[in-house]
Amino acid sequence: MTHFLDIRDLSRDTLLALLDEAARRKRARAGRPRAAADADAPLAGHALAMVFEKPSTRTRVSFDIAMRQLGGAPLVFNANDMQLGRGETVADTARVLSRMVDAIMIRTFAHATIEELAKHAAVPVINGLTDHSHPCQIMADLLTLREHGKAFQGLKVAWLGDVNNVTHSWIEAAALLGMHFVIAAPPGLKPHPDVMAFASAQPGAIEITHDAEKA
Repeated sequence: MTHFLDIRDLSRDTLLALLDEAARRKRARAGRPRAAADADAPLAGHALAMVFEKPSTRTRVSFDIAMRQLGGAPLVFNANDMQLGRGETVADTARVLSRMVDAIMIRTFAHATIEELAKHAAVPVINGLTDHSHPCQIMADLLTLREHGKAFQGLKVAWLGDVNNVTHSWIEAAALLGMHFVIAAPPGLKPHPDVMAFASAQPGAIEITHDAEKA
């Protein structure tokens, strides 16, 4: 069983294969109603629990529609619908959901919450966003780059502004795919050391500057 908590959970080959499959399915859906299932409906009979401790528009709609397009059933839970971390521990929630659904997507605050959920879940857990990372957003960004004819190896991408969860996931993806990722951020804002440690062992180049024009 594989969880998807961070980009680093994927090998380079797996990441590229997922992008290939996403592009293929997107092309095959041309002209089909948005909520109609794909012809092969690979997730028919499967259910995804979508847990939103943190509200969202795009994440909720995209996951819901994606499950319908793959033939599965999306189940949505907001913070008020559950006792996650309050009357019920994260571990208990993981065990209960694992007995009733086939996968769990959670959009939450602390990254420790999703790590605890994954530790006790018997089904795959997907990171819909935490304060530390946002891997699904970067998967969408990478697909957009491919659709615009960009090759990843050696591609320079500049990031200007805050260093946040999206930055962390971009660093991991860029490092894994051999890209040149330049961060231009105000002094004092730095990526998490664990993210940089992972990146340093990958083929890509990560550069940090305080000069937006240089980036």
